[in-house]
Amino acid sequence: MLISGSFAWSRIYLGLGLPLIFIPITAASYNGIPPEKTDQASALINLARNFGGSIGVSLSQTVLARREQFHQARLVEHVGSWNPSYVDTIQQAQNYFATHGSNGASSETAIAFFGQLVRSQASIMAYMDVFVFLAAVAALLVPLALSLRSVQRSFRVGAH
Repeated sequence: MLISGSFAWSRIYLGLGLPLIFIPITAASYNGIPPEKTDQASALINLARNFGGSIGVSLSQTVLARREQFHQARLVEHVGSWNPSYVDTIQQAQNYFATHGSNGASSETAIAFFGQLVRSQASIMAYMDVFVFLAAVAALLVPLALSLRSVQRSFRVGAH
């Protein structure tokens, strides 16, 4: 219940936050454009939004892949027979797999389990790095957003 509640609240925050971002951006984008050119402006705005989204996704994927490799390399530096924690963990995993029907291959199964554990931890750490990276990019763009000029508010009834 706790996890589904967290997802629900994140969707609520997203639903509240997106209009607060996109409506002012859209209003600023159309400001000063004559009504007969709004279709062309709309096409350019959508192109820029799609292009920016593609760049953002590509950048995030690149950072994710590189940071996952980095964290996996750092975690593997601590794996070896010289590390008592590693030896203890492998021994416990071997005992577990031996008692739960690993058919004599408990050593290989324990090492594979530990490898998967390292990859999972590296992946989690990489996702946290991507989150921090995107938060930093967003923080750097706040001054740009604050520098936008004011939008003229004029509403003409009957104007097409």
